[in-house]
Amino acid sequence: MQSYSFSVALRIWHPNIDPEVISQNLWLKAKHAAMARAERTTPKGRKLSGVHAESYWHSDPFERDDYASTDDLAEDILASVVEVLAPKKAFLLLLREQGARLHLQVASFSHRNYAVELSPHFLIACGELGLSVVHDVYPCAQGI
Repeated sequence: MQSYSFSVALRIWHPNIDPEVISQNLWLKAKHAAMARAERTTPKGRKLSGVHAESYWHSDPFERDDYASTDDLAEDILASVVEVLAPKKAFLLLLREQGARLHLQVASFSHRNYAVELSPHFLIACGELGLSVVHDVYPCAQGI
């Protein structure tokens, strides 16, 4: 069995939507959010220079920070997120029409070679929801 750890996130950038509207429509809790033109701050609230150029919304769909491939496969968790989002297709496509970028992201960590296989069926389902799939690979162990 391939050994890696990973996390999954849904990230949305939009020209000007209130991030709370995204949470309400997707029935997901935002882990991080910022309104376009709002002052920039660090996660701890310290002010930074400038303002946010666009609205940003980020969720951990199942509110489970980390997964281990020995318990769950990234492909299965990603497919579960797509199933949760499928009934929200009209809203997701509306966001895309308004200029939003929607990323379904998996960030994986390992000291070894491993593979994540994204099936044609999964990729078609993502495309139908207007989701780009992003796989960030980090060459270090996280909780393995």
